[in-house]
Amino acid sequence: MQPESEKAADNPFARSLHFSSAALSREVEKLAIECFRPSGLHPSLAYIVRILSYISFTNPSFLAKSLLLSPSTMTRLLDKLEKKDIIYRLEYDGIRMVSLTPKGHESVLLLGECENAFRQRYRAILGEERAKQLSGMMNETTDLLRGKGDCRNADAKSGGESRYLPAKLRIMGTRDTSRKVEAAYLQKAISYEAYVALIDDLVAKGQTTGPDQSEAFIHYTVLNQQRMRRWEKTMQLLPAAEAAIRSITHPQTWLVLTEAWCGDAAHITPIMQALAALNPLITLRFLMRDDNLELMDRYLTNGVSRSIPKLIGLDTATLEELFTWGPRPAVLQANFMQLKQAGVEFHAIKEELQRWYNKDKTISVQEELSALAAGASASSIGMTA
Repeated sequence: MQPESEKAADNPFARSLHFSSAALSREVEKLAIECFRPSGLHPSLAYIVRILSYISFTNPSFLAKSLLLSPSTMTRLLDKLEKKDIIYRLEYDGIRMVSLTPKGHESVLLLGECENAFRQRYRAILGEERAKQLSGMMNETTDLLRGKGDCRNADAKSGGESRYLPAKLRIMGTRDTSRKVEAAYLQKAISYEAYVALIDDLVAKGQTTGPDQSEAFIHYTVLNQQRMRRWEKTMQLLPAAEAAIRSITHPQTWLVLTEAWCGDAAHITPIMQALAALNPLITLRFLMRDDNLELMDRYLTNGVSRSIPKLIGLDTATLEELFTWGPRPAVLQANFMQLKQAGVEFHAIKEELQRWYNKDKTISVQEELSALAAGASASSIGMTA
């Protein structure tokens, strides 16, 4: 006996939400798997990789909440990625963390292409407007059901903690209007030219920024002065990074927390200046971290570290946070954490960081900053229809 119609709308259970959503899920899954096949990863694994590409490393609980999955499901997915040498696990201050391997970072670009192919396919089938409406309706329905998920009491509301994406991911994926930087910080911030002049003056006086005026920190400042000058002369901007920065049409302010003795800052701040100079809508300003610890403590790396440089991208008109970046490129941060966990001496770690910057030739910083500033994080991480 054959059914009269194979259309979902003609099915006897067509009015069942479970039947309809399951049927839709199977078709979407088939299409997504087909589009992600070139990467060798299931779409569920791909989204984990793409989140990690933006936040360097995080804990499995954060990933589970970000993708609305149970902790046990996330553990199984991470096991698969670990077997493929895409991620590795580590402990940081007693907290279990996850980060991408070099192989994982290499896969990010292809995963973005797969996501774009998937988006183009379903938009071609559904039409762009219907695709947007469907995504919005499904997300709203999911949130409603997660808020009222007890079948025994349809009016019982659950606690809201897991209903929404964690703040860190919202910041990277969309404009987060929940955090602003007070205008007073911008009023005392200085330009790149003033920052360089400050370092030159301090070096001439045998001093550095911040309360620690040790010989080591003063020596680091002298080295950093030389590094900054070298990058200013030798840096070559990537055409893709230039195009991304020039595409920005809404005024942004890049507020950077730094110190003259910071080695990472010496390699990175000249790149920030070169990129910002490409677009008159971007204002670049600097604050010394140790003079502004109240602000620094809002932007701790992984909630524990006052690592610098830390760039806070702001809407110039409202001073609402658009994105954050720092203290170093994602690949280098992963290497740093591996070395630290392995018990490598700090001096040796610093030398390895310097070698990495010299070999990378500013490419990673250019790619990451230009993508974030141009608003690429939302589409790249798959958070738009």
